[in-house]
Amino acid sequence: MFRPETSKPLNELVDVLLCGPNTLSQGERELIATYVSAQNDCTYCQSIHGAIAANRLGGNEELVQCVKVDFESAEISEKMKALLTIAGKVQRGGKHVTSGT
Repeated sequence: MFRPETSKPLNELVDVLLCGPNTLSQGERELIATYVSAQNDCTYCQSIHGAIAANRLGGNEELVQCVKVDFESAEISEKMKALLTIAGKVQRGGKHVTSGT
């Protein structure tokens, strides 16, 4: 509300990334957003994304919590584990997203 000229493009980006056509389900995309938000230690964002992810994943709040704490042991696909690994590296900084890191 404070800066409507900036919120419109940001909301459009969110719609494309989290809601638009994709090979990942909306639940999977929200799960990635939840993980990154948890890594950023943003309570608000991880709560919102986590609630949406759980809803989109059949109400599986346990899975969302597991992904936030230790996604390697979560019951998710290897594809999701690979994507969360990449997302974690991007969250730390672009220079961390190289082979061998």
